[in-house]
Amino acid sequence: MIARRQYPTLLAAAILLSAIPAFAAGEKLGFKGVELGSSLTRIASNPKYDCRIVSTPIADMVCSLRPNEKETIAGAPIDLLFYFYDQSTLTGIVVSLAEKHFQPVVNALSEKFGKPSLKSDSVKSLKGDVFEDRIYRWTRPEGSLQAQRYAGRLDKSSIRFTDDAAAHRIEQRRALLAKDPRKDL
Repeated sequence: MIARRQYPTLLAAAILLSAIPAFAAGEKLGFKGVELGSSLTRIASNPKYDCRIVSTPIADMVCSLRPNEKETIAGAPIDLLFYFYDQSTLTGIVVSLAEKHFQPVVNALSEKFGKPSLKSDSVKSLKGDVFEDRIYRWTRPEGSLQAQRYAGRLDKSSIRFTDDAAAHRIEQRRALLAKDPRKDL
């Protein structure tokens, strides 16, 4: 039995717990309703995207925005957007955007997915100037989300949603096919 003195404490704990955003911990990884593990038909049937067969470590099909199509992330314009599929299942999403939009996008991702881990590194420009690269990472059972301030260039950032187990599954499946070519008929 709970003593009367504990009621205010329990009530305060219940109020505090209800104020914590439940969506952050349970939110599945994906972009604009397209979650990791979803079917290719969701994007392939959308006229904004062009899909083509590829051979990469994590995909056999990639879909991207058509040249004149526009998309945003947290209100920031996207430069490039790619959806990677293996056997018609979404294994990754890569978003490229201007570095000047990086921090507001990270703030929005943190609101949606919770607090990330942060790793800092140094990058040098061709002139030798040193810049702090920040890499934020959110981890979920279905994969991870990584936001990198400098992605190949000092004026570009990237957001990457990844099914971390997909590359391993694909590698195992491809190794089996290589051992027995009859299974690839």
